[in-house]
Amino acid sequence: MLILRRKAGESFLIGDDITVKIIATKDKEVQIAIDAPKEVLVMRTELVSAMDANRDAAQEQSLPQDLLAAFPSMLSGEHPEKH
Repeated sequence: MLILRRKAGESFLIGDDITVKIIATKDKEVQIAIDAPKEVLVMRTELVSAMDANRDAAQEQSLPQDLLAAFPSMLSGEHPEKH
């Protein structure tokens, strides 16, 4: 892993065609701009994690009675109270 220190306005290259520019820094946050070709996928890691979790959940098989047991108040006609 390469660790760099950059100031606002500075940039660095990844390969020949990806530029990462530091736009601003404030407190413990950094605003960056990424200039990459359209075919290069750029995603936040938390979105990739959420997509993986959704895919895993979709692949799990549940029996209909298991799903219904997860929502007993819906079966009895009760409405959950708003807090």
